Amino acid sequence: MNKTFFILGFFLCLHAWSDQIKTLDGSILQGDILGMSDGNISIETPYAGTLHIPEGYISAISSSRVLSLRTEDNRTFRGKIDFLENGTFSLKNQSETFSLPMVRHLWHEDADDPLILTAQQNAEALLLKWVHALGLDLTGSSGNVDNLGLGIRLDSSFANQFRGYDFYLSYNKTDNDNIAVENETKIGAEYDSRFYDTLSWYAKADLENDKLEEIELRATTALGLKYNWIEEQDYKIALRSGLAFRYEKSGISESKDQNDPAIDLGLEYSHDVKDYLSLESDLTIIPSLNNLDKFLLSSDTAVVFPLTKEINWNVRSGLAGTYNSTPVETKEEVDIKYYIRLIYLFK
Repeated sequence: MNKTFFILGFFLCLHAWSDQIKTLDGSILQGDILGMSDGNISIETPYAGTLHIPEGYISAISSSRVLSLRTEDNRTFRGKIDFLENGTFSLKNQSETFSLPMVRHLWHEDADDPLILTAQQNAEALLLKWVHALGLDLTGSSGNVDNLGLGIRLDSSFANQFRGYDFYLSYNKTDNDNIAVENETKIGAEYDSRFYDTLSWYAKADLENDKLEEIELRATTALGLKYNWIEEQDYKIALRSGLAFRYEKSGISESKDQNDPAIDLGLEYSHDVKDYLSLESDLTIIPSLNNLDKFLLSSDTAVVFPLTKEINWNVRSGLAGTYNSTPVETKEEVDIKYYIRLIYLFK
């Protein structure tokens, strides 16, 4: 009886995984052919998950199920695929034979047409969508003060694949023996619009109040070009360059206000090291056009990883800092902050 059930189960498994792909080295992969796109056939196997086999490594395929096929000249056929050992295949009840280089798309009869899916994805990419992130910070600092503190940051973006608006608001406060030693507020906005394959133009403005640095108001505006130098699936690098205007009003009455035209130079870097870990970095330097020795340098480098599979909760841990070549009296040029931020993403 057990042997009978074993044989019956064996044949049921063969029936469930009845599609085959034969490679040039003679290997035979059994499973469920999901489709073909971009020169690769996808097959779901019971032992190795979903595999993507380049057409150049395939000698023949077969399937007991009805598949839809589109050739490079946009003709469409439906039917069950028969093996032909000479590198071609045919559809049952049809006389025409095909080779894989002739095939543009192959998909299951119950699945959506890849052309329709592509059109839907392109239309989706044009839609401007809101994405928000609320972060709670545990911060530490060194430079003008050595302390631990708390902070909050709100980021919002309204963007699609080609242009976007980004807004942020952050507040950090640190107390030492009930005395405020840091009370920093920042607000900013940026617009980015791509007009060429690798080029965008951008406009941005930042406002800052930092009682620790004795800065009553620091305002920076910039307009320029962004060059998307590298855009791979796992990492991206972009360079910024433009004209800027920097205004700085000191909280010390004896200090003169700064009011200078400047240059905005920046580097943006992101790298998905693993599915669950990414590295992000942003570096900006703003030298004065009147005196290049007067500049403000700011940077933020962090690792980001999700807390849940849905990626609604993220943790960002990084190091942020500024270097002001002309600080007010009694203040240091360097102000460094390390932080751990718990972020909730919502749309």
